[in-house]
Amino acid sequence: MSERQQLKSTLLELLAIPSPSGFTNEISRYICSQLEALQVDYDITRRGTVRARLPGVSSGERDPARAVVNHVDSIGAMVRRIKPDGRLLVAPIGYWSSRFAEGARVTVFAESAAYTGTLLPTVTWGVHRDSGVDAVPMDWDHIELRLDEPVLDEAATRALGIEVGDFIACNSRPEVLDNGYIVGRGIDNKAGVAAVLAAIRRVVEDKLELPSDIYVLFTVTETVGSGAGSAILPEVSELVTVDFASVPATEALSFDSLTIAYGDASGPYDYHLTAHLQHLADSSDIPCQRRVLAASHNDAAAALAAGHDVRTAVVAFAGDATHSVERTHFSSLENMVRLLLGYMCSKPTFAHDTSTTTMSDFSHQIDADRLPARADPEIDAVDVIRRNR
Repeated sequence: MSERQQLKSTLLELLAIPSPSGFTNEISRYICSQLEALQVDYDITRRGTVRARLPGVSSGERDPARAVVNHVDSIGAMVRRIKPDGRLLVAPIGYWSSRFAEGARVTVFAESAAYTGTLLPTVTWGVHRDSGVDAVPMDWDHIELRLDEPVLDEAATRALGIEVGDFIACNSRPEVLDNGYIVGRGIDNKAGVAAVLAAIRRVVEDKLELPSDIYVLFTVTETVGSGAGSAILPEVSELVTVDFASVPATEALSFDSLTIAYGDASGPYDYHLTAHLQHLADSSDIPCQRRVLAASHNDAAAALAAGHDVRTAVVAFAGDATHSVERTHFSSLENMVRLLLGYMCSKPTFAHDTSTTTMSDFSHQIDADRLPARADPEIDAVDVIRRNR
C-alpha cells in the first residue's frame, strides 16, 4: 500500500470514530491498536492521552528526549435542555460558532442508544423569501437539535433515554476527491494524527535510527484548552505540536505546503526549535510558510501553562475553514510526514537540554557583530553583549 493510500485509509477510519472532547475513549483505543500492530511501546493516562515511545540509539551519554504531540479530540456539543416540543438545546464543546453548526448532521449518545439528528436554527420554516430566517440571532440559544425520531414532546424524547449532559458528535461525512483533497468535519486534527501515525510506521518499518528518545503524545482535551498539560515526562526537552492551520483566503497558500508557526494567541514559540524546523524544511525543499497564528491556542501553549520547562514549536498542515466543513490535501500530509521524519532523525536542538544549565552552555539569540552601529551611545549594546559571552 502506498503512503497516500495508507494515509487515506487511516484518516477515514479516524473520521469514522466520534470523538468530541470528553468522549474520546474509543479513538484512544484505536490509537493503541495501531501502536500495538507496529509493536511500539505506549502507556495511557486515566483520561485517555496515549504516550508512545520510540527509543533512541544507545550511547555513552544520551541526548535529551523530545516529543511530538497532536490531539485526537474534536469539537462537538452536549445536550443542555430538552424543549417542550421534544427538540434539544445544546451547548458547544470547544470553541466553534453556531453559524457553522447550522445544517450539521450529528449523533446523540444516550446511555443505552445513539440517535442521529440535525442542528438547525430555531425558525418557523416557510417558503421562498421567508424573512424570518435572516432575523434569527446567530448564537447557540437559537440552535436546536432535531432528532430523526417520531418525538413531539419532552416525555417522548426522554423515553428514548436522552438526558441533559449527553454527548453530541458531528458526523464527518468525508469526501475524498480525485485531485487529492479531502473535505469533511473533524479533519482538525485527525489528518494530523494520520500523518503522525504514518511517520511512526516509517520509523518502525524502515528501522530508522533516532539520536534520542521520541515520545509521541495523542492528547484528548486540546479542543477545550488543557491538552498536553499533564502528559509530558520530565526528561522531555522540546515539544513539536502537529495541528491544523486555517489560512485566510487573502494569503495564497500552495495545497501541498506546511505552516511553521512562530507564535499564537499565547505568545511566541521557542526561537531555536522553530528555527531548527525551518532549517529542516528548507534543506529538504519542503514547501512551507511562516505565520503567526493570532487566533490559535494548542497543545504547545497548554504545556507551558502547566509549567513544563520545554521548548515548543508548531507545524501545521494546509487547511481551510477550521471548526466548520474543513479541507486539506494529501500532499500537505505527505510533506508533514517528511518533516516529522527529518525532525525525529535530527539531533536535539541543544545537547545540554537534559537539565538546567550554566551561562557558559546557555544559548544566544543576538550576534553582537551583526548589530547596527550607533553614533556615540551612552551604553553600547555590542559591548554589553560581548562582555557576557
